[in-house]
Amino acid sequence: MQWWDIYLQVPESVSDAASASLQELGSTAVVFYEQTRLDPQRDPCLVTDPSAAIWTVVHGALPCDALLPQHLTALQDWLTGLGEDGVGAQLHTRPVPNDDYLTRWQQFFQPLCLGERLLIRPPWETAPVPAHLTCLTLNPGPAFGTGTHPSTHLCLLLLIAYAAAYQGSTVLDVGCGSGILSLAALQLGWSQAVGVDMDSQALPVALENAALNGLQERVRFLQGSWPQVTGQFPCIVANIYLGPLVEMLPSLAPMLTPGGLLLLSGIITAQEPTMLLAVEQAGFAVQHRVEEDGWVALALRRAGDGVPPTPLT
Repeated sequence: MQWWDIYLQVPESVSDAASASLQELGSTAVVFYEQTRLDPQRDPCLVTDPSAAIWTVVHGALPCDALLPQHLTALQDWLTGLGEDGVGAQLHTRPVPNDDYLTRWQQFFQPLCLGERLLIRPPWETAPVPAHLTCLTLNPGPAFGTGTHPSTHLCLLLLIAYAAAYQGSTVLDVGCGSGILSLAALQLGWSQAVGVDMDSQALPVALENAALNGLQERVRFLQGSWPQVTGQFPCIVANIYLGPLVEMLPSLAPMLTPGGLLLLSGIITAQEPTMLLAVEQAGFAVQHRVEEDGWVALALRRAGDGVPPTPLT
């Protein structure tokens, strides 16, 4: 498939929102270039300029399919909607050069250590793993999820925090992408996982990652939307973005076992009031909230379950 580079030059204050917009439209990775401006007449088109401190260039890629013109129009409309705050913002697109976009992310994927519990690293990193760490080998390929984006990072931290209370249980991962959250949960002590994603490119990557870690017998990945999943789960995690989270929230309640835990991420801080209203209307209560670089993740339980907050470790 042919891909197009998408560059958004935006004020630093809205760079997270620009990243979210790209991801919602299907960008499988996003890179931030701070103190950088666009110069479409140059190659490369990025110019590092300390005097351009207010600007950040957000770089992603979208597939060249029938929806590309619609997606580019949506991005331009989003920039226009910034009003006076967006004066000087710009959109630049071009076909991806012959080198494959879906492998270029590798230069940005370095081993990631989360506290004293979990090490996430690519297959080409083969150094000995410290004895106190659990290792997850991950090859994201064209699927979203390496653990470096704040929304994924926050989910991983919550999984680590709640792991002791859910040893031997099952987790449902909605929007599983590369499988990172499902597989991390298994490495942290969950016994079984089910992951679901609408992206057809995600499932082969997730299955490959399960095999890389010897977890293929303990996880099941499905293509499609979450309603096709049946049964109840002690833990559900969904790292997507605001719209689908709000839409699915009422239907996730009956999918939780009594006292079950729901972890939500992919929420920009400016969207949190909308998310919290939906949480209350769906009958959930917030147990814990974590924030990083303008992104928020929430740990929820059904308000009527009467389960006291679990201390975060």
